[in-house]
Amino acid sequence: MPILMPSAHVPTIDISPLFGNDSDEKTRVAQEINKACRGSGFFYASNHGVDVKLLQDVVNEFHRTMTDQEKYDLAIRAYNKNNSHIRNGYYMAVKGKKAVESFCYLNPSFSDDHPMIKSGTPMHEVNLWPDEDRHPGFRPFCESYYRDMLRLSTVIMRGLALALGRPEHFFDPALAEADTLSSVSLIRYPHLEDYPPVKTGPDGTKLSFEDHLDVSMITVLYQTQVQNLQVETVDGWQDLPTSEDNFLVNCGTYMSHITNDYFPAPNHRVKFVNVERLSLPFFLNAGHTSTVVPFTPESASGNSTNQPMSYGEYLQHGLRALIVKNGQT
Repeated sequence: MPILMPSAHVPTIDISPLFGNDSDEKTRVAQEINKACRGSGFFYASNHGVDVKLLQDVVNEFHRTMTDQEKYDLAIRAYNKNNSHIRNGYYMAVKGKKAVESFCYLNPSFSDDHPMIKSGTPMHEVNLWPDEDRHPGFRPFCESYYRDMLRLSTVIMRGLALALGRPEHFFDPALAEADTLSSVSLIRYPHLEDYPPVKTGPDGTKLSFEDHLDVSMITVLYQTQVQNLQVETVDGWQDLPTSEDNFLVNCGTYMSHITNDYFPAPNHRVKFVNVERLSLPFFLNAGHTSTVVPFTPESASGNSTNQPMSYGEYLQHGLRALIVKNGQT
């Protein structure tokens, strides 16, 4: 029998005022964001302007039509030693060991002529895509979705900036479209009659992915309406509610670092649920050379203690540590 957990408080926040010009309404939304980030660490963003029904249709069709050979040809180096990519590409299921699979892609602006690509800077890769004839329209949809999510996430960051007592556009320079290291993961959890062995948490909960903190500025997640996420609170692990319409938002460890834990990255985990479902996170990341100097919001006590860290350094070390702790996804 599954272990029943109490539900965490995850408010739904109408973020539409952040797209407008009413400063009072923006302040009100920022106050709601502040409360959520200081509470469970999660909130749902509603009235976001993204067609989530089309998103599900495109991703379901992609996963349905991908062959094993296509998956291998696109697989990252952890699964295909002939591929130099460690971020962009296919993350394969391994029969008898691992069921989840996904396709991750990066900034469409990373072309062969991009300065970071030409210099071979770590974490930058030119996206590999499945064959256009076999998957018509997939690449242009994904590139458009990336830009839509970057715009949405930047707007949410403006709400966070106001919540932190900073100017609305405080984070904008770090999130320039030409250089952002943000990524999209199109994750599929299958239903299987013979499911590979799953991990068990210290409290006996069966897990698809163990407890972790996101390596990002913020994570903006859309997923199928199947309850699976849990957050660790002072009262123990609690279930996160689901939504078929809205994006689930939480801070990553870079936000925790630059705010001296005023906006902490919530510790969360994925329960094992043997149901066909999608999990589609957008990990908002700054550019490689961007550095946000840590500060303590005026509304909080204490002084800034964390040292500045460039985003490229942060991301490279953070992703490596996540794989060491929880394994290759």
